[in-house]
Amino acid sequence: MIANPVPLNSSFALTDPDDPRCIYLFRVRERFGILLHNASVFLRQQEEKSTVDAVQMLVSVMNVI
Repeated sequence: MIANPVPLNSSFALTDPDDPRCIYLFRVRERFGILLHNASVFLRQQEEKSTVDAVQMLVSVMNVI
């Protein structure tokens, strides 16, 4: 038996940019983006082949965001 998913508008929960909760989440998202950027810069500077797994995890996280 295959279940039918219920359509949700979960990505549009906070639509008012002046809402303090929305501002907080935008800041969290920005900080997380900076973290991902810094991680990618660091991994590009590494010349070891052992960073392949770390790069794959970083790309997976970027796809989620």
